[in-house]
Amino acid sequence: MNAKIHEGESGRRLWAECVALGIEARKAIIANCKMIQPFIPPVVAGRPWQDHPTEAIARERRFFSFEPGARWHGFEGYASDQYFVDPCKLLLTTPGIDAESGKYTDFGIPATILAHYLRENGIVPEKCDLNSILFLLTPAESAEKLAQLVAMLARFEQHIESDTPLADVLPTIFNKYPVRYRDYTIRELCQEMHNLYVSFDVKDLQKEMFRKKSFPRAVMNPQDANREFIRGNVELVRLSAAEGRIAAEGALPYPPGVLCVVPGEIWGGAVLRYFLALEEGVNMLPGFSPELQGVYSETDPDGIKRLYGYVLKA
Repeated sequence: MNAKIHEGESGRRLWAECVALGIEARKAIIANCKMIQPFIPPVVAGRPWQDHPTEAIARERRFFSFEPGARWHGFEGYASDQYFVDPCKLLLTTPGIDAESGKYTDFGIPATILAHYLRENGIVPEKCDLNSILFLLTPAESAEKLAQLVAMLARFEQHIESDTPLADVLPTIFNKYPVRYRDYTIRELCQEMHNLYVSFDVKDLQKEMFRKKSFPRAVMNPQDANREFIRGNVELVRLSAAEGRIAAEGALPYPPGVLCVVPGEIWGGAVLRYFLALEEGVNMLPGFSPELQGVYSETDPDGIKRLYGYVLKA
């Protein structure tokens, strides 16, 4: 049934309308928000992106293309017209990283805080990274739904500017951890989490993890390592003590939502440092624990949460 709905000219029209709605939503965000911005080229052909007609933006890929050497995205190592932003993936960035220099700014809004705020108000994003948040657009979207999203983004910025008490912005988290977040404001929470990212240089750790020179060293076939895991020839160790041990399970942190170490690889380097940074965040900022697969959180007798992983027995 779904395939039939999207078949032929009617299906193309449905998706064309979706693309147009996404473009209009981006224009509305640019007009109503100062901190949260769509991930698009700011200027195309000498004019601000939002000043071009929606029909032209929908028709021409240049409005979503990554131009080599452009400073708005900071990506490297690709050719002209090789990559572009999917118009139906509404990707927004939050303050915290200067795209042109790649350096941290003094103040930042971690996207996970914005995601919690939106969920608190009935809007569920697809996912978020350190300073970006993603919404997937489909023909099921409407102008009213996207207008509500824009309104909530603008209201969140108002809370940041007014330094609203956290209890009023994120009541669910505040009520769950009232002692930890007593007298906190939303801006104070953003600053503390941003400072944590800066102290561990999390953005560069994330980048380093996926550079070939930083890949964990493989010393065993993943299938063989998994076989040892199934046989129980493994032990659960704290990640802080896992340096040099052979992983028995793949480990996936979210963000970025990609396996960072696979069975048969040696724990260490940027991957291990990244997980230890996450461990620090779990304890420092309860309520914002990332999703982890292949790594397990256990609480020590002193109430501190530690991350553990299975490694092959020595």
